[in-house]
Amino acid sequence: MAYFDIGSYPEFLAPLTPCNAAMRRCPVSREKASHRILIMRVIANGDIVMGTPLLAALRAAYPEAHLTWMVESSLHDTIDANPFVDSILSWEGLYWKRMMRRAMYPLWLTKALKFRRELRERRFDTFISFHPEDWSLLVQNVGASTRIGVFDTFRAFHRSTKTSSLRRFYTHAFTFEDLPVHRTDQYLLPLRALGLEEGVSRKAVVGYTAADRKRVQDFLQQEGVEAGPRRAERLVVLAPLAGWKTRHWPGERYAELGDRLGEVGCRIVLMGAGKEEADLQKIAARMRVPPILAVGVFNFRQVFSLIEEADLLVSGDTGPMHVAGAVDTPYVALFGSTPIEGRAPIVGHGLPMAHSVDCAPCDRDVCAFAETDAAYKCMRLLTVEEVFEASLSLLDSARSGLEGRVSRSQTSV
Repeated sequence: MAYFDIGSYPEFLAPLTPCNAAMRRCPVSREKASHRILIMRVIANGDIVMGTPLLAALRAAYPEAHLTWMVESSLHDTIDANPFVDSILSWEGLYWKRMMRRAMYPLWLTKALKFRRELRERRFDTFISFHPEDWSLLVQNVGASTRIGVFDTFRAFHRSTKTSSLRRFYTHAFTFEDLPVHRTDQYLLPLRALGLEEGVSRKAVVGYTAADRKRVQDFLQQEGVEAGPRRAERLVVLAPLAGWKTRHWPGERYAELGDRLGEVGCRIVLMGAGKEEADLQKIAARMRVPPILAVGVFNFRQVFSLIEEADLLVSGDTGPMHVAGAVDTPYVALFGSTPIEGRAPIVGHGLPMAHSVDCAPCDRDVCAFAETDAAYKCMRLLTVEEVFEASLSLLDSARSGLEGRVSRSQTSV
């Protein structure tokens, strides 16, 4: 585990440039803070972004609180430039998983107990966990007088619950029956326990540094794209891949969509992580005009800046979609296995699209019909033509100044 205060972390000695919120951090030292609050949402960058309205609400309610976010070390740049976070607990998830895979249970327990002691030494007043099923050992004797657990947020995927045996470790436990439909609202449930529900914004809050913005602008200029809103050509970012294959629209359709958008004067960026390079290269090879490949070249903060720079994002249900909603970039989001009403950005200027099929939304990472002709039908029913038309409508409305509005489209077959 690594712990650092944002103010002393070398990368952030320069002023931050949050992209959609003014910086409001704790004005006093951690020891003098009115509240010391720990939030645990360790994995899934999209879920981390969906959890950020909680930060804004806590900061508004407790201006002198010290807010700490615990996150997987590989994802810390999803949250470390957030304008409301004061410190980060960086969790080495692979190290802990390796101990479990190798059956190193005594070592795992020793490390876990040490970690709990370290948390206790930090004297948190409030402990908020969005992984209470997996972190019950930490909450015991952690020292926080208020311990809030939001259970079962992934119950639809795991098809099981451990709530009954673990909720006793929390002063406030929200279970499957308590959960609102949308994931953002689920992540705002701790406010109910704290009596802070009134007037809460559901808009996600992300941030990046001035250096991140310059990195993106330099990259685009090297590719012949003028930075800024006055450029003649429109910049469209395609993010074809997601953590689950069931969220993937066919790659050949992304290629065709990119070509169609190119014909109407758009520059296309294919964006993805380094591990996705082979799949993205296949999509690029299908396109008549080579796209700009942004594969493994940006960290998460820089992805925020790239999406804010874009005129449109097209993706599945994945992290970039939530970023687009946060920074008011128009987006087309292609849904199949996951529910629009529970995952599409609540605030933003976008068009989530899905076709109604009997088996969707299944909320599974593997299609139940993967070995049949019906495999991934929910995604394959979305045509290039309808996604192209949706993209054009958003590009045109953005140029007309019609921003800040969310449309929703579900077509039936």
